[in-house]
Amino acid sequence: MTGESMVDHVVVTGGASGIGDAVVGRLLDRGIDVTVFDLRPSVRLGVPTRIVDLRDESAVEAAMTETWAYAPVGGLVACHGIRGAYVPALEMDLDQLRLMFDVHVVGALAASRALVRRLGAAPGSIVLVSSTTAYRGWANQTDYGPAKAAERQLMENLAVEWAPRGVRVNAVAPGHTLTPLVQEMVEHGYDLAPVVQRIPRGRLADPAEIAAAIVWMLCDATHVIGQCLPVDGGWTVVGR
Repeated sequence: MTGESMVDHVVVTGGASGIGDAVVGRLLDRGIDVTVFDLRPSVRLGVPTRIVDLRDESAVEAAMTETWAYAPVGGLVACHGIRGAYVPALEMDLDQLRLMFDVHVVGALAASRALVRRLGAAPGSIVLVSSTTAYRGWANQTDYGPAKAAERQLMENLAVEWAPRGVRVNAVAPGHTLTPLVQEMVEHGYDLAPVVQRIPRGRLADPAEIAAAIVWMLCDATHVIGQCLPVDGGWTVVGR
């Protein structure tokens, strides 16, 4: 990292598709080196990918060590995630709930710790990707929503703990965004019409719009610490 406002090399977890891929593209446009941590390779030519399960901290540590050998890392975007089961709470498989927390919360912490352990006295910047489901009650979201709320709380705790080290930790909470994950939910019966009607902007977000907020928080918001920024077309402020 050069100064407080420039990150030279960033790890993007979940960077092979959706919002993560949009983040990778925006960082590359700014001349920032990117390494993707994912279970599948990035589709972008020249972007190195470490195939890693974020639930396995030893694998995450090994991937970060390999990445650091290429070039020191100053930033992390934890953008990995999986779709919820979207079933009523009484039907929720508790193993599914555990999986959701392992992927989103344990994975985000494992990646964040792997970075901070190597920073030493150097500054750093981390952005976790939460969700607007962390802000309100949702039917049939007993797994995804609570996990994303926990990820938001994790961000706040890490922000307080690591700010004295010069590491900024923040989060972005995307609203409904037209990603492959959302398209898969629609294919499984999720009705977007009521959601779109409630969004003041009147449409879903494009992944590039979420990526713009993430990169701003990561690179430019040098005095912003411990904040979660909803990027949702106004959904969270609607009083109905």
